[in-house]
Amino acid sequence: MEISGTRAPALAVAVPPSPAPQVAADSGTRQEEVSAKVTISSQALQKAGEEGVPTDEMASPYRLTGPATLVSSLHPFVYQMPEALIKEMAVRAKEEAARNEVSSQYAREHQYQTVGQVLVNGKLFAEVNDAGGYGFAKNSIPGLSQASLKPQERLEEIAQAAKGQGNVEIKYSDFVPGLGGSEGPGAPESVLPAFTARNIHEIFAAAIEAAERQRASTLPTSESAGS
Repeated sequence: MEISGTRAPALAVAVPPSPAPQVAADSGTRQEEVSAKVTISSQALQKAGEEGVPTDEMASPYRLTGPATLVSSLHPFVYQMPEALIKEMAVRAKEEAARNEVSSQYAREHQYQTVGQVLVNGKLFAEVNDAGGYGFAKNSIPGLSQASLKPQERLEEIAQAAKGQGNVEIKYSDFVPGLGGSEGPGAPESVLPAFTARNIHEIFAAAIEAAERQRASTLPTSESAGS
């Protein structure tokens, strides 16, 4: 995995090809622009795997694939991400996977329930669940409201739009075979295990800050540069 981008004026870091926000800093007072790149070696996933995190369970769009190094094109400088930050990335991945599993289980246990159906000529046309969500047996109807409507309001809207296609009926009980239950909402934050590790952007920001401090300590001072 490669993370690249621009950071003015010193070091740069960036996002992978997938859409994710860049980690950037405000422009400083230095006159030089430094082109830099964070590269990740091929041992990352193995390191995370040693922590017991299967690769398909790492929920973060950023995957740990090995020690990270930051290289400046203007000054010979290589920075390896500290072991503590690498471990924190693995911990974060495990925590995100655990939270995703809890949320999925919650959704399966709290499926939305059908509260009404719209029939046309005695056949299922559409149904609406207790959250106001809806689905159609065949073709959908264009032009429905994009607003969040109450279930009864949505049923009435669909029934009104179906007029002209036959005999329209709204049923609130004795349902005909429907579309099948759908998973409910994700788990609320109160039931999810808490994070102990920072998010990936915060971890990389910490790594870049440490790299900049280390790089600054290796640069010649203005006095020595002028001599």
